[in-house]
Amino acid sequence: MLSETLMKNLNVQGLCDDSRRVKANDLFFSIPAVGADEFARNAIAAGAVAVVAETTAPEGLTSKWIQVSDVRTARLEAAKIFYKDPFSKLACHAITGTNGKTTSAFLMDAMLTAAGHKVALLGTIKNKVGDVSVPANLTTPGLLDLFAFAAKAVEAGCTDLVMEASSHALHQGRVAGISYKSGLFSNLTQDHLDYHKTMDAYFEAKKLLFTKYQAADGVSVINVDDEHGALLCEELKKAGRKVVGVSRLGSAAADVKPNGTVENTEDGLKFDLAGFGAASESHFETALCGDFNVDNVMLVLSWAKAIGLSKAAMDKALAEVRVPGRFEKVWNKNGVHVVVDYAHTPDALERVLATARSLCRGKLSTVFGCGGDRDKTKRPIMGAIAEKMADKAWLTSDNPRTENPTEIINDVRAGMKTEKFEVVENRAEAIARACAELKDGDWLVVAGKGHEDYQIIGKTKHHFDDHEEVVKAMANV
Repeated sequence: MLSETLMKNLNVQGLCDDSRRVKANDLFFSIPAVGADEFARNAIAAGAVAVVAETTAPEGLTSKWIQVSDVRTARLEAAKIFYKDPFSKLACHAITGTNGKTTSAFLMDAMLTAAGHKVALLGTIKNKVGDVSVPANLTTPGLLDLFAFAAKAVEAGCTDLVMEASSHALHQGRVAGISYKSGLFSNLTQDHLDYHKTMDAYFEAKKLLFTKYQAADGVSVINVDDEHGALLCEELKKAGRKVVGVSRLGSAAADVKPNGTVENTEDGLKFDLAGFGAASESHFETALCGDFNVDNVMLVLSWAKAIGLSKAAMDKALAEVRVPGRFEKVWNKNGVHVVVDYAHTPDALERVLATARSLCRGKLSTVFGCGGDRDKTKRPIMGAIAEKMADKAWLTSDNPRTENPTEIINDVRAGMKTEKFEVVENRAEAIARACAELKDGDWLVVAGKGHEDYQIIGKTKHHFDDHEEVVKAMANV
């Protein structure tokens, strides 16, 4: 379709598939969509050297039009040529699942770094090349942005790329062109049904990491305590793939499981893993806490062992890793504990509250809301979970976007049968009032936003940081 010679002749200086971002001498890829011709005209007006499209040229654009049978395939070919096929020069590792991706990716990055690798990281919180980090806009960027990032990583001398692979990115083919050396599956719980519509479709999207984008000789590390994970593990093993099954609950289908009791306190986790060899090789400790972090840590330790990292690298990473907004202890003084967590799905909220409950000597409360313009079916479910797990819930705004915050809160309230809640639509006020009620031995979980430092109201981002609001509130208690 597109050749290196053609691109040189056109003097292509960049690739773009978003007409709003076109720069002079970009080659623009017109993805089929309503208004595609208008986008193409805008791209040319912005300085694009040509448009690559599946349709015939609109009037007046014939001289700058390259018609192809499949624009997405042409885009991939062009990206490999322009960016010199960077993914072939990196060992690529991805984690997918509903919850746990960010913590797992941070751990993977830390273990590879401790083992002497130079690592590029793509994730929900940040993108990083070596020691240089920038905020992330999407969990998994678009295909052209991915190639550009990988090219920078190669230029910087990176050997490995660790990334969170979202279901949207997998379904949309944004990771095309990558052959993953390893893939991890954390779990599958309700989320993104506004996009995928059914849990089956959601699962099929996640599976693509292992069935379509992973190298034939790559290794898959799967949490088999999750029912979808167990199915995936069985399917991959039947296909003759290299698979490691991991189970905190001791499933017979697992290759790695705890050896004895897991010690889980507010100071962290201590446990031994069967399948790791002698006692000196199988004992692990970390400041991360909670059953969900046992899952995350076990998954990544099993991955590290499968790709040949040393025990010393694993231990160093576990001792040093910190994950912003993931069961982050923002306040831990005078017998009062306040945790900020990104939990915004039913399963994540339940797990975080269960962990706080297991550590709580007094009363447990939570501040949370649900995002607007997203899966509405999870709202009453999360309300029911908060009612069941906490002594009191403060229902508030998250990122309401273009929805009415009151209507979102009413959707949450629909799942609650008692009056164990207060509605405070202003999130800062909700946090302040919840903090003011805390007494010795109490825990408060502020859930939903985690690392985010903004709130989206309408289509505008406003600065808002749960961490900052907790510190401010506790200073006034």
